Order: sequence, then structure tokens, then C-alpha cells
Amino acid sequence: MAKFSVAGEGDGEGESEGPSSPKKRLREGECSLGAREHGDLDHGKISVTIDPDVLDCSICLEVLVPPIFQCENGHIACSSCCIKLKQKCHSCSLPIGYTRCLAIEKVIESIKVYCRNSLYGCRETLSYSNKPSHEETCLYMPCSCPMINCNFIGSPEQLSIHINNNHWASAVRFRYNCPFHVSMDKNEPFNVLLGEDDLLFIVNNREEHMGHVVSVHAIGPPSAKGGHAFNLITKRGARSLSLQSFANSATKRSAVAPGVDFLLVPYDFNSCERLKLEICIWGNREFD
Repeated sequence: MAKFSVAGEGDGEGESEGPSSPKKRLREGECSLGAREHGDLDHGKISVTIDPDVLDCSICLEVLVPPIFQCENGHIACSSCCIKLKQKCHSCSLPIGYTRCLAIEKVIESIKVYCRNSLYGCRETLSYSNKPSHEETCLYMPCSCPMINCNFIGSPEQLSIHINNNHWASAVRFRYNCPFHVSMDKNEPFNVLLGEDDLLFIVNNREEHMGHVVSVHAIGPPSAKGGHAFNLITKRGARSLSLQSFANSATKRSAVAPGVDFLLVPYDFNSCERLKLEICIWGNREFD
């Protein structure tokens, strides 16, 4: 059942700041009806807190997004679940998927919430149904420092400042659209690259039975435009191995995986103790 708390025209005097107080619940990301700006959440004429579970589809447990349908008994379901259930209500078996539940749609469209990354600097106030899609690519999504034994977590901007202040000597700095060289021990698992815009990249090196698997990834939120394009080359005399691909993003180094975009350097290709790589990362996300 939904939980409601209504604040009147006053300034909130007499409200406690306990764990279940209205203000506390709003700050933690529950819903506010009719709020248009951040100030409205604390000092609005009417604020309502709702248990977010009542705004999720009871079948797939995803956020309810219009169109929302109801059966004759009032049971609701999202449009995707209506199709999967073949227009048969999961609660009472009556037909569902033909009558819109306009009241619930209107409530959901009126609800405004904070992004969950507000602690890291995001100031977006979102409609409840748009919150999941925004948070998938939010520019303030917290990222973990890739350095070993470092537990720092912050927004991409905060992470760049942290790297510059605490790991200056451990990052290779580069300019976009310009080839640069990276040399790493064959048993070195990764190198950190820092772009001229302070965006972090990781050169991963994993040893397999046929040789070394080398890949390039970015540390940051996934981008709707795709990753930065890059060229990766290793040479031995007149011979060379190369890869053209895109540096997909992850919020921490342990979450990246080479997938199908990697360069395999066979053991007999390079007899020295170091991997010598030539890398070019394109700033416009496209190949030249």
C-alpha cells in the first residue's frame, strides 16, 4: 500500500528528521507529486511520499510506463506484460490490455524524483518513468579508481581530479587523434591512460594459452553515442598486428571484458619481455 505524507503551506515546522520522516524519504529518492524544482521538494505547497513499489508493474517489477492497462476488476499491468500474458489478467484471468488506466498514468507522469547520482553532483529532477533510462547513461554515474588497492569512488570528473592529485606518475597522458606509445611488462595486467580532457582509458593485458589478449576500454558511464574509436598496433620488424575498434565504457576496471574486440599478440611474435604498443584514440568517436 502507498505511504503518504502531506505538508501544508508552512515551512515544515514540527516535522521530525527521523528515518521515516517525509523529508528524509524524499531525499532518499522516493516520489514527490507536483514538484517542479529542487526547492519544491522541501518547501512545496503539497508534498507526497509514496512507496516506489506501488509504481512498479506487479508482474515484471519494472517501472510502470504508459500505456498502462487494467482489467475489469482494476488489476493493472504494463503493456509488455499484457502481450506476454496474451491479454489475460494474471490475478483474475479476465481480459486485460484493452482498457487504459488513465488515472495511474496521470499520477506517474506527475511524479518527479531525483537522480540516484545526486550525491555525486547530478541535479536532474526527472519524471518517475524516465528515471531508469536517465540513470543508465547519467554523466555523474559513480566510477571506481582503477588503481590497485585504491578504494576511491566518484563521478568521472571527481575521478579525474583524484587521478591527477594521487596517481600522477601512474597514468600515461595522451592527445586525441595523435598516435602514442605504451610499453608494459608482459605480466602487467593494465595501464591507465589519461586523455587531454581528463577522460580515463584502460589498456588491459590478459595472458592466454596462445598469447596476450590486449584491449582498450574507457572508465565512465555508457555513452548513447558509442565509445571512442581507437587504433591499436604492435610491430615486430616489418610485420605488424593491428586492431580498429571502439573503447566501450565501464564504471570500474573489473567490469570490463575484451569480448570480441581485442588484439591477440602470439607468444612467438614478440620475444622481448615487454609489450610495445602504438595507440591512437580518436576524440570525435569516429575513425579518420
